[in-house]
Amino acid sequence: MAVFVPDPDLASFDDLIEQLGEMLAARYTDAETVLIEVAARRMRRILVLVQVGDETSVLHQRHMWEADLERASALAELRRVARTQVAQLQRDGLAEYIVLTAAQAGQAAAAAQLFGVRRARNRMVGSTAANAVGALTLDLQSKLDVLNSRITRFPDDVYKQVMSEHSPRIILGAQTTRQAQAAAVQKFLAQGIGHINYLRKDGSVHLRMPIGSYAEMAGRTSAQRAWEEAGIARMQQSGVNLGTIAGSLDACAKCAPWIGSVVSFDGTRGTVTVSSAASGGPVTVQIKGTIDDARNAGWGHPNCRDRVVAYLPGATVLPSGVEHDPAAEKERAEQRRLEREIRSAKRREAAAMNDVDRRRAGQDANDAQSSMRDFISRTGRHRNSAREQLSFADGN
Repeated sequence: MAVFVPDPDLASFDDLIEQLGEMLAARYTDAETVLIEVAARRMRRILVLVQVGDETSVLHQRHMWEADLERASALAELRRVARTQVAQLQRDGLAEYIVLTAAQAGQAAAAAQLFGVRRARNRMVGSTAANAVGALTLDLQSKLDVLNSRITRFPDDVYKQVMSEHSPRIILGAQTTRQAQAAAVQKFLAQGIGHINYLRKDGSVHLRMPIGSYAEMAGRTSAQRAWEEAGIARMQQSGVNLGTIAGSLDACAKCAPWIGSVVSFDGTRGTVTVSSAASGGPVTVQIKGTIDDARNAGWGHPNCRDRVVAYLPGATVLPSGVEHDPAAEKERAEQRRLEREIRSAKRREAAAMNDVDRRRAGQDANDAQSSMRDFISRTGRHRNSAREQLSFADGN
């Protein structure tokens, strides 16, 4: 699979962070989808062999023997595919690629703002930011190792949950045993590889995220922080120790209070008098807090879309009256819900055990996409079709 390579000098913050997050989510959900499709194909074969009938008949015993061989073969294939997928993900060096690309772009963007140039020629991350970049790479890699481990464990989870059934169980009612087992298998596979616990600082579980969502969150968060750290380092190298936080109108309640505020990189707080970048004369600046104060207050949380830019006293015009907009945040949450609904239907379609269920899931996907079109028409929000694809994620 080809990897998108953005131009770190030209890509905007929003575009680059979005693209890096989407790329990482797609890589991991691609691996997940390959495993699910293999499991679904092998399970369809097993379910053909395991049918209701006279358990004493020679034909039934032969089918049970063939089913046992199919289970063993399926488990071996799934393990081989899982190892292959993880090996490829590891060879690609995704953690280093994402962090370094974002850091280079953040450094270039800071230089462009400070020096008024369109293209920063020095694309190497300076030594001041090197330690932060290295730490961020290790942190992201540790998160990806959790996903890699979950991928390699998936074949045994499939075997334990749905593949190791030896004796058909009669289900009272309208369903036959095979139909009941097919429904159970499809439900299990539609859930994907499984949820990853995203923990708070105190170790408690904050969110349970599907593999694609976790990969996208980890990639976006690491890329955003790398951009930020490299940019701040470049600003400080140029003698700039003040920044301001830029964000959108649908920012969450924790981030909105910091948008348009002046923050310092050197620990300065309160009202200070500094030289104007425009005239050289004195100008008074109100510093709300340090960049760490903002983070401790909740700004810059995972998946945060805000960014830090240089504040040049006397030259930078700050937005006024920026407040948290619950309606805008609610619209963003509704769009994420509709995206999840579309992806869920597509996942059920990929894991379907028969043509009827496949068509039903396909119709559900069409209905969800129709709801999305109505929502976009009503609200005027931007529709990001990449987030609706099965190769993106199956979560937030």
